[in-house]
Amino acid sequence: MSWWLSFWLIAMIISESQECLKCSPEAMQVLNELKGPYLDSKLRGEPELRTKLQQLLETNVEGLSWHQPQEGKYMGNIDEITLQQLASHFKRSMNRIMENQFDDGQLFNEITWSLQNLHVTFEKLLTGFQKVFCSNECGYMRYLFISCYTCKTNTYSCTKKFHCGERKIKVETDDDLILDCALRWHKYSYGVKTYAFYRVVDGKEQKMTTTMDSFLVKKEANANDTGRYRCKMFGSSGYSSSQLDFQVTVVPSVGKTTWFPRPQSTLEVPLTMGVSSRAPPPQPDWTVWIVIGTTGGLLFIIVAAFVFYYRHQNEKEAGESSDDDDDDDDDEEDNDESESSE
Repeated sequence: MSWWLSFWLIAMIISESQECLKCSPEAMQVLNELKGPYLDSKLRGEPELRTKLQQLLETNVEGLSWHQPQEGKYMGNIDEITLQQLASHFKRSMNRIMENQFDDGQLFNEITWSLQNLHVTFEKLLTGFQKVFCSNECGYMRYLFISCYTCKTNTYSCTKKFHCGERKIKVETDDDLILDCALRWHKYSYGVKTYAFYRVVDGKEQKMTTTMDSFLVKKEANANDTGRYRCKMFGSSGYSSSQLDFQVTVVPSVGKTTWFPRPQSTLEVPLTMGVSSRAPPPQPDWTVWIVIGTTGGLLFIIVAAFVFYYRHQNEKEAGESSDDDDDDDDDEEDNDESESSE
């Protein structure tokens, strides 16, 4: 009796949070395989246990519940990324069960434990989802979410003050000036985003560039770059979603040497990556000549050694030939003396 009571208590606890999974076709495919062919083959001789496990799976994954897992957390919606993460966790857990040959009692424990773990995972993912949903402190944020009850996709807009403040930037002469327009909530806002940068002169915007990047780099800032700048983020609809201003001050560099002068320029010119003027003048590279000299010297030594060895051998052979001639002369003299004595 206590065994089945524990069984239904687990079912009631888990059934409050998992209905979002039915919006994932991949998760539902794994679920149908587990509660259908797999349980039919594993528990063919225990129809009662098979039916209970199938009901447990259906209740926790497919059942619709309007209860909140925790007070203050609305679980009726989920975003696409969170749903994919939840479905991936569920598929891994169920595939692990089907890949192992668990007996009846262990199979029951594994399924109930996996569903409990799924509940904990859902709670963590839901917390992350709630943190980013409408997390913009300013601007216009669009969020795409999925209804866990109907599985329909909807777009929600979080509109707050358009102006996101001003940042003061101080940069030394010849350092790179970087205007970073990214706000934390930008990456969570739905749709393609572009960034437009302006220089503000006498209250009028002078457009500099439009880019997919959220930052702009001006190489080697100078005094002419001091002033006010502005960045606007545009959503996929083409409407500006946020505005961020920059007050830039370029101050003289301290303890830096400029080796050669360069013409002054403003941020309105095309942005290019250049070599810093603070770099010392280029020094001559003697590496090639050192390699050539070393190779030539080594070759000379080898040739000289070969010539010396060759001449030494010739002298040695000449000496041996001379000794043989002397021996022949001595033999002839001995023969003459022997003949005369006779």
